[in-house]
Amino acid sequence: MASNINVYDRTGFLYDAVIGPISREARDRAVVNLNLPPEGRLLIAGVGSGLDLPHLPSGVRGVGVDLSDGMLRRARKRRAGLGMPCFELRKMDARSLDLPDESFDAVYLPLIVTVAPDGPGVLTEAARVTKPGARLVILDRFWPEDRPRPAAVRRAGALLGSLATHIDRRFSEIHAGAPNLRVLDDETLAPGGFLQLITLEKPS
Repeated sequence: MASNINVYDRTGFLYDAVIGPISREARDRAVVNLNLPPEGRLLIAGVGSGLDLPHLPSGVRGVGVDLSDGMLRRARKRRAGLGMPCFELRKMDARSLDLPDESFDAVYLPLIVTVAPDGPGVLTEAARVTKPGARLVILDRFWPEDRPRPAAVRRAGALLGSLATHIDRRFSEIHAGAPNLRVLDDETLAPGGFLQLITLEKPS
């Protein structure tokens, strides 16, 4: 995990340049799917450099968390430019959130459950802090459920996971961290089906 964080600390500008353009439409869709009430509180677990902030209302209330100091610096600069006084940014591990149970009206997990060493654990924590009846939205890239993972893919997944992201995780493995969450929608998005947008709901 430490090497992973170091990479993101140093490559925030490159991340924005590469991931920003190809994920813009998906981030717009994710915000709609959150179905956040006007006065609701939002958690972004894995806020990164704040690429999602321009897609949110400037008056949104809530918290964005990340472990990378470099990414948080970029997120704070972006937040300042947008004028978002009610949205906090904190250094925090998404696997162990220092936040109360059932305290958010929506939770968003952009490109975090395949980056964190314990993706299912991230979803477990996200579900814990979500209010009953509220939505959790995951934007990520997953290995197809019906496609085998050869040994070479598993080795590459382990190597890349220590540097940036795990390329061989299936959504079903992440969902096992909070199997009570109901899948409302599962979309594969352009370009070329690179991203998957999954909308979940916590039972009332």
